[in-house]
Amino acid sequence: MLKGEMEVLTDAKSKELVWREGDEMYYKEGVADPDYCVLRFTAFSGRYYSNFKSEDFIV
Repeated sequence: MLKGEMEVLTDAKSKELVWREGDEMYYKEGVADPDYCVLRFTAFSGRYYSNFKSEDFIV
């Protein structure tokens, strides 16, 4: 499990970086489609399970 911050990026540079051929099947107007955006997640902590116990960590 991760905890962090999610950002919605709508700038052209971020959208073009993630865009792949074939994505126009979902976004008819291409990279400029107003429904298309990029989500950026930045983790700051988390928890995992190992050896029958949970462990916390900080990024």
